[in-house]
Amino acid sequence: MTTRTAPSVPQPVEHAYWLLGLALFAGVVEAIAHTSTALEGPDADVGSLARQLVVRGVVYGAVLFVMTRFRSGRAWARNTLAIGLGVFGVASLVMEPIAWMWAGNDPMSAVSGLTLDVAVIAAARLTHLAAVIAAVALMFRPDANRYLTRR
Repeated sequence: MTTRTAPSVPQPVEHAYWLLGLALFAGVVEAIAHTSTALEGPDADVGSLARQLVVRGVVYGAVLFVMTRFRSGRAWARNTLAIGLGVFGVASLVMEPIAWMWAGNDPMSAVSGLTLDVAVIAAARLTHLAAVIAAVALMFRPDANRYLTRR
């Protein structure tokens, strides 16, 4: 009787997996910070905030599922993550700050008037962005390619 063992997960895949986990965590932190900031306002729409959190929860759950499939060697999962997070996710992370600047706002005024909530949101967003970009780059390293084409 022979025992077959699954090939070990290559380092680029493992590192990409954990970077995506970091991106998810940063997204959760940003969502909590946005919600907390919005709830401080007098016209906070709790229903709308709850719906946004539910949508984020569903999206993050789907990403977590696809991440596990990627780590187990499914090429479709890598493609889904690369397109979903690497293209649409990155675009969603940079659109708001770009639109804010195009509206004539001065980035230096934002820095000089920095509050804790804005600093947390900015740090979470930058962490999220850097983690996704690094993860997508690692997903296409030669070891990752070999691992994903064997399955």
